[in-house]
Amino acid sequence: MGNIAFINANVIPMDVRKRYTGVLALDGKIACLGNDEQIKEAAGKAGVEPINLNGATVLPGLHDCHAHLSLTGFDAQGINMYDAKDIPEILRRLKEADETWDPDRWLFGQRIDEGLLAEKRPPTMEELDVFNRPVFISDRGGHYVLVNRLAFDALGIDEEMEGVRKDEDGKLNGRLQDVANKTARNRFPWTREQTYEAMKWTAEEAIKKGITTIHAQEGFTKDDPAVELLLEHKDDFPVDLVIYWCYMPEPDDPMCKELGILGGDILLDGSIGSRTAAFFNPYCDGEGCGYLNYPDEKVYEFVESGIVRDLAMSFHVIGEKGVWQALNIYEKVMEQHPEKKDTARLRLEHFGWASEEDIQRAARLGVRISTQPPFTYLRGGPESVYRSRLGEDREKAGYPLRRYLDAGLCVGGGSDSDVTPMDSILGIHAAVNPPYPENAVTPYEAVRMYTSEGARCGWEDDHKGKLLPGMQADMVVLDADPLTVNPQTIKDIKVLGTVRKGDLVYNNGIE
Repeated sequence: MGNIAFINANVIPMDVRKRYTGVLALDGKIACLGNDEQIKEAAGKAGVEPINLNGATVLPGLHDCHAHLSLTGFDAQGINMYDAKDIPEILRRLKEADETWDPDRWLFGQRIDEGLLAEKRPPTMEELDVFNRPVFISDRGGHYVLVNRLAFDALGIDEEMEGVRKDEDGKLNGRLQDVANKTARNRFPWTREQTYEAMKWTAEEAIKKGITTIHAQEGFTKDDPAVELLLEHKDDFPVDLVIYWCYMPEPDDPMCKELGILGGDILLDGSIGSRTAAFFNPYCDGEGCGYLNYPDEKVYEFVESGIVRDLAMSFHVIGEKGVWQALNIYEKVMEQHPEKKDTARLRLEHFGWASEEDIQRAARLGVRISTQPPFTYLRGGPESVYRSRLGEDREKAGYPLRRYLDAGLCVGGGSDSDVTPMDSILGIHAAVNPPYPENAVTPYEAVRMYTSEGARCGWEDDHKGKLLPGMQADMVVLDADPLTVNPQTIKDIKVLGTVRKGDLVYNNGIE
């Protein structure tokens, strides 16, 4: 833990809109804030040479309240399919890799979005079988993978496993969802060392974006080594980690006690892109309403086991029926355990489409919301996948941040990286500039989502999220003030430096 002092700065502590020109951190904690002369005097006594920031803005270190470290790191090594326009282009990209990659390496593609393809469907197993090596393509949200026959056989997937999709003739179409998706990802030939290196790489990229705390959503199966590796090497990472195990373990598993959390990005429902997010009414461009992945009884048992052990709880919910199920269970468990009213830590991931009744119910229950403003900024609007899947009225009602804040909800901002970029400045911009103005929040409210409310969303607001004496000295230095610039240019703000626990861990122009 280090010492650092800034002067001639625009220091915004996120505490009742106060501002200062200087800040001093000693032994990894904020020592004092004040004007330049006050900071020079205090720093001089501590033997710290102040750094002149020439008017740059200083905020508390940014949070990403929902990101996948391993998935992001793995995807960085794959073929990006996100901007592919059609299936022939996907096949061309695979062919280019096939001609240059080592012959023993799987063709690994990532971030495919079938809603953006001209055919409005992903390539089939038959189309991928033109390659004489395993092909494995992950969708943008991690809700399904596409494989050719060589990959399917190498992964040892049973044709009758839940989530193995077939065409109308009963033939495998190469799409693996649900259990098959998790199994395929777990069996992909990444080593423990590669998993660790992928997560470490992601964290090192995060500090370049001013992020000092990540709520890491990892470990979707019992055998996935990610959570164990993070616990073992937590002190080696350049950011703070709040680790969520995205699996339903036995509640007395020692790792649950160490984490203090039971749950995370456990999929009560799915995604809009794959038409698996659960709604009460059908999708507009396909059959069905999506579906819930677990019966109420299993979710209730899981939540109750966590609440009685004073473990924080969280689930992935996107569709209104998924939100409804989660809140029903939370409400019933709390009714059965009123003695836990003041200690229960309830949270939900995404919370994309919630009825007004459920928004108010979440607020009454004290549920904290970890959501992703870039979802609608990057994927919403009249020409979007959300619109084609859901229709105009439902699409416009997605991720209504304004209504969440007006209801009194604690809302933390995140990226769901690699679904959207791990970039909290982009997240702030997205919260201020959504496709529909009625869902917008103010710049100050948006910054809170990634600082003070981000810390609160992880129950760390007693020592993080604000620049106050005694708080952890996590700071980001920006070349402009997100509270005063043209709101439409927030995304263009550059990170000049990142401070974690008083140490300058990233320098991009601080002299």
